[in-house]
Amino acid sequence: MAPSFSGVWNISTQYQYRTGWPIDANLGAVGIVAGGTTAATAGINTIEKFLTAASSGNATDFGDLSVARHSSSSMGNDTRAIFAGGYGASSLSNVIDYITYATSGNATDFGDVAATSSDANCSASNNVRGITFGGRLVSNSNIDNAIEYLTIASTGNAIDFGDLSVLDGAYTQRHRQGNGMSGSTTRGLASGGYTPNNLTNVIQYVTIASAGNSTDFGDMSSSTDELAHMSSNTRGVIAGGSGGGGTFINTIEYVTIASTGNVTDFGDMTVAKAYLMGASSSTKGFIIGGSTSSATATTVNSIETIAFSTTGNATDFGDITTATRSGSANTSGHAAVQNEDGFAPAAIGLFAGGLTDSSIEYVNIATDGEGAMFGDLQEKTSESYGSGCSTTRACFFGGQGHVNSTITTVQFITFSTKGKATTFGNLSVNKKETAATSNVTRGLNAGGYNNQNGIEYITIASEGNATDFGDLTLGREKLGALSSTTRSVFTGGFRSAPENYLDYVTIASTGNATDFGDQTSSRRNAQGASSNTRGLLMGGDSSGGEVNTVGYITIASAGNATDFGDLSAVAKEGSAVSNKTLALYHLDADKTRLDKFTIASTGNATDWGDISKISFREFSGSNSHGGIA
Repeated sequence: MAPSFSGVWNISTQYQYRTGWPIDANLGAVGIVAGGTTAATAGINTIEKFLTAASSGNATDFGDLSVARHSSSSMGNDTRAIFAGGYGASSLSNVIDYITYATSGNATDFGDVAATSSDANCSASNNVRGITFGGRLVSNSNIDNAIEYLTIASTGNAIDFGDLSVLDGAYTQRHRQGNGMSGSTTRGLASGGYTPNNLTNVIQYVTIASAGNSTDFGDMSSSTDELAHMSSNTRGVIAGGSGGGGTFINTIEYVTIASTGNVTDFGDMTVAKAYLMGASSSTKGFIIGGSTSSATATTVNSIETIAFSTTGNATDFGDITTATRSGSANTSGHAAVQNEDGFAPAAIGLFAGGLTDSSIEYVNIATDGEGAMFGDLQEKTSESYGSGCSTTRACFFGGQGHVNSTITTVQFITFSTKGKATTFGNLSVNKKETAATSNVTRGLNAGGYNNQNGIEYITIASEGNATDFGDLTLGREKLGALSSTTRSVFTGGFRSAPENYLDYVTIASTGNATDFGDQTSSRRNAQGASSNTRGLLMGGDSSGGEVNTVGYITIASAGNATDFGDLSAVAKEGSAVSNKTLALYHLDADKTRLDKFTIASTGNATDWGDISKISFREFSGSNSHGGIA
């Protein structure tokens, strides 16, 4: 006999709980349709919802947008949907709204897009970051190629990511690409659209966790705009659209997101349509509304669906309340969002910022594998190393800001909560090329550009400005640092040439540093990682160039470093984390690899796996390093 059950929808956790019955993790996923234009109204503010795991069903009322508009882009994670920009009854809008899937009601202000853009920019997101591509500025003749991003769990204005950069003829700018998210947890795709001169069939992609211009992916079978974008975590699907000259198409095509290449035929919609809205659960795509001709009077209210795992024609799912086109759509069950069930491992390592980058990526230090997005710094920040970390917080000191200016800001994140960094306080002066380390209570920041010798400290549990601690034995920049629970050691650095100095302080007191010994060679940017007793000094560059050497010290006993082994490649501007047992080193420049060492032994690096960040001169830290008992 089948067990009895009581079905209670819990949208926020995406489960339908049943007594004694197997549950499907996607049963509670909610689809959202927002805004758009109808035959009667140029921009509407209604938000509707439907259950994506049902075999069929009509949409019902959810709430309203803050501003009536159409052609907004849509992003989101498993708890929030975000609608950015768009066009109202008579003017462009730069408003970003968000809703929480678990609570029906009106949208809340999130911030603004950087430019007042409209005309259905396509978008991508994982569970941390949302990205929009292109758009229209001011008038039909002024089209944008900007890519912008925001951190979904926080609120705030969109930030520059890079540009659409793959030429279609002489043009990269596009708008009216169509609505819906397309991508995986790591990649976002932008397909088709309208350039200042013509329609395009170009598909481009970006790596969500990084920042920079797009890269060519391949081509659609024809030049199209106003299409629907959908995706599982492996397939990107595009449907319908306008082929120009009043021609609408009904084809559905797909690509494999992890590779590159041209589209493959998937099937057909029930009828040719454009001005579409696209949404995705982990297993199904939804093609919503649209028009069967360029006339607003031909707008439809249908929802069609496809199964990502197969190919074939779309089938009828249900209806939205009002015939609508050029709205926005999203779902809580999109496959590109990262599942939070596996988040917050015991040993989290963070790699944050870097040259032209603001992203924070995390790894489970104890388990070989791959990284995932954690959030973002407040701005693109680089050229300072290490961090001050307790078991609950990571603090990042100063650095080079995105407008090429050195900053004083100390930022922090809480390990248990993904999102955007928050201001902790300020350093006494602008600093970059510093080193930071900590025990569980205090974070120290030392040295800096132009041979600064100051050491400052913060109490990690209490936000506030940094306080003077003392001075290094020798002022220098591009140094590294590591700690035991009682001592911090500052490694190498650069004055007029690479230095081999090691000096140390007692963390609980204040005062000037004391000579500890020497590195195995004179190096700058040798990054530190430690257990409670032993510290590793990894990589860097000497007068002869980049090195792959790793040395070690016993932190409680002053003395020179001893050879430990080698990195897998030379690296002068990498970064390091540890969990007291293992040390991981992120190789610099164009590398995503993490080298792994067992701190208590000696030997060469082994492969831990990869993170998606291709970055260097970045902050790093963990909640389980050698400064924590």
